[in-house]
Amino acid sequence: MKLTNNRKFFLNIFSAVMIAYGIAAMPSVFAALYFGNDRSLIPLAIVSSATIICGIIIRHLYDLNASVVRPRMNYMAVMMSWLASIALTSAVFYFSVAEFSVTTAIFEATACLTTTGVGNLGIESLPESLMLWRSVLSWLGGVGIILIAFSFISGRQLSGRALVSVEVPGPDFLKSTQTFRYTYRHIIRLYAVLTAVHFVLLCIAGMTPYTSLLTSLSNISTAGLQHISNGDITALPGTQKAIIVFFSFISSLNVSFLLMMFFRRSFNFRRTSEIGVYTLRVVITSVLIAAVLCFTRGMGAASAVADALMQTVSYLSTSGYIVSGSRSWPFICELLILLQMFVGACAASTAGGIKTARIQIGFKTMRFGLFRHVHPNAVRPVRINGETVKPEQLVGTNIYIALFMLVYILGALLLSLDNKNESVFDALNYSQAMLTNTGTTVADMTRIGGYSGFSPLSQIVMSIEMLCGRLEIYPFLMLFFKSFWRTDSNR
Repeated sequence: MKLTNNRKFFLNIFSAVMIAYGIAAMPSVFAALYFGNDRSLIPLAIVSSATIICGIIIRHLYDLNASVVRPRMNYMAVMMSWLASIALTSAVFYFSVAEFSVTTAIFEATACLTTTGVGNLGIESLPESLMLWRSVLSWLGGVGIILIAFSFISGRQLSGRALVSVEVPGPDFLKSTQTFRYTYRHIIRLYAVLTAVHFVLLCIAGMTPYTSLLTSLSNISTAGLQHISNGDITALPGTQKAIIVFFSFISSLNVSFLLMMFFRRSFNFRRTSEIGVYTLRVVITSVLIAAVLCFTRGMGAASAVADALMQTVSYLSTSGYIVSGSRSWPFICELLILLQMFVGACAASTAGGIKTARIQIGFKTMRFGLFRHVHPNAVRPVRINGETVKPEQLVGTNIYIALFMLVYILGALLLSLDNKNESVFDALNYSQAMLTNTGTTVADMTRIGGYSGFSPLSQIVMSIEMLCGRLEIYPFLMLFFKSFWRTDSNR
């Protein structure tokens, strides 16, 4: 069968994703054998072997190299790859856990892959192999399924920058004179090294190797600590908590900045205003919360600052685990964190939210608009990191912020139909937790790791919000455009 360039491109990406997915499932298969998890062994083994075999067969049957494709194929390849991964993962959960219905399995799979890190059941009820599978999926989704899949794509394939920028959260994924093919291996290596260092430090700090592995995989992807009951680590030793919080912060930074630091290349710190603003947000929020705790709870300054800083990093990085006694904090502290959760962390990181860079552009656009009202004939471009932001970038950024808030409101409206919610604020909180991929609601911090009891409709709505938050809305919205599905004869 003769394939068009578009179909070659799609099959190349899709088959590579299947191979990467199947290989990622293999450690969980071995874990099922080791721990005697018979019920999860068969689904994991079937999915792992089937995806690898399917991907290899497709790649051997066809010449999948394509030089020119339509831009919409980037969205098609990303969206179909993610939906296929969610479907396969849902099947594993459905056949491995008796309590899971189809919708709860979809919710569970989406939560893992989108790094939201929540679940339908308490962690104690899951077998060890599935706990490892959840953590591996979070790492896979956080780093990027498409990004990892490029390891299996031949050298003549497209550079991939446009494709991966569709999937990796944040505007302008990487600005570099290098080809993306030269860079993507360094990105995977970077996160692999961070995970390994995280694992070793936790083991040195006294955590068991198995728990250290699960913690490292989940935390580097800012998926929280889904293997720990209710995501509550208040009882952990201070050293372990400090390590976890530190790597949450590192993982929430822009990957281009981490690459420069990791490979010790020259880097202009004046061009990192986003990281400066993000760090300033963390500091200011922590100081304000610490001050409130000191005056209202009588806490000592040192303990108040430590608790506030660790919990602030957890939420602003959208990891969403509990580090301190934040469940009893005054409402003003919850409000400060809630507002910051909308923004999230840095662009091109594993974290969720609108992203600091977009908020910077949004505020500068507002200031520019006010300035033009006073000086209508003045020429004053909007600048970020010393560079002029193009008009189409300004429009795109502000449209995204508007779309984000629209999806948030629509999600809350649909979730308000569920009797599980006691008030409209519950629906708003759950919608925010899903769309920002935090998984934690500020009003009900005990909800982590236990989203059982929601109706099938609510579970589907929350799954869609999680996917929109991870893929930044546009790929999902493309599904509803007729032109997205229209075939063409481009070769």
